[in-house]
Amino acid sequence: MHRILNCHVQVLLRQAMLLALVMVIAGCATITYKDLIPQAVVLPTGNQQLSGTVNVQSMIIPQFVEGGQALPSGRVKMLLEHFVNNGMLKEALVEAIAKNNLFTRVEQGKADYVLDVWVEKATNHTPTMGMGEYTADFSSIWRLTRVSDGKVLVCDFVDGHGSIKSGMAPMRRSLIAALRDVIQNGLLALSDRSKEHLSALSIAGIRSSMGPAVPEGVNIWAGNVRQNWSKLRMGLTIDEVETIIGPVKTSGAIVKQYTKGYTEEYDAGIYTLVFINGKLSRWELR
Repeated sequence: MHRILNCHVQVLLRQAMLLALVMVIAGCATITYKDLIPQAVVLPTGNQQLSGTVNVQSMIIPQFVEGGQALPSGRVKMLLEHFVNNGMLKEALVEAIAKNNLFTRVEQGKADYVLDVWVEKATNHTPTMGMGEYTADFSSIWRLTRVSDGKVLVCDFVDGHGSIKSGMAPMRRSLIAALRDVIQNGLLALSDRSKEHLSALSIAGIRSSMGPAVPEGVNIWAGNVRQNWSKLRMGLTIDEVETIIGPVKTSGAIVKQYTKGYTEEYDAGIYTLVFINGKLSRWELR
């Protein structure tokens, strides 16, 4: 009986220790959107303000972030929104853009330009047992579209890195630092007009805007989709689907994976395609 009680107590102690370690890693430090705003951004020489107003939109796509080898039992998987959410990102973007005078004014209604920012990927490294350097990385796509004619002026990949070595809530602070770095690097891309920033054009050039903009080329692509949609059938591979309705993988569709990657969902704004084990299983046109 005593042996059973001792084992039960040991299990409870281990669980308490693991919970305490997670709390130290995640932390409960108060973080606001202002922590995402770069304090000093050195814009390229000869930078000129874009005449006109801008509508700023953002989306954080990843739902989870993994904390490396934080515990003896393996990786800790946590909801990313517990550390940072899209509301914080959008407020930080609006204030950072206004602070650096990149446009005449930020206008969340009708505007001359729309800036869409998609955070595509989030990774985090937590040292074993929480001792050492915490690092985080975000990858994103920034697209600036002129509303009047749909001209895409910027469509580029923007990455950010954060590193924290000590203090409270190091995991959260590393994620905040990485997202702040994304904003700083994105501002630099927007302000640098000495060269084209269109590296992500094939990935997100015709992706549906989160604001009042229709990128050039969307209408032609969408027309082809609608014209050939009735030809889709159960069991087609993604390559076969692309021969019927046009680009899917390079259309700028947002991709979500479920059940350990066996199920893939492509959301391209006007449609949703779901593949299970590489075969088309559901398709919806909006």
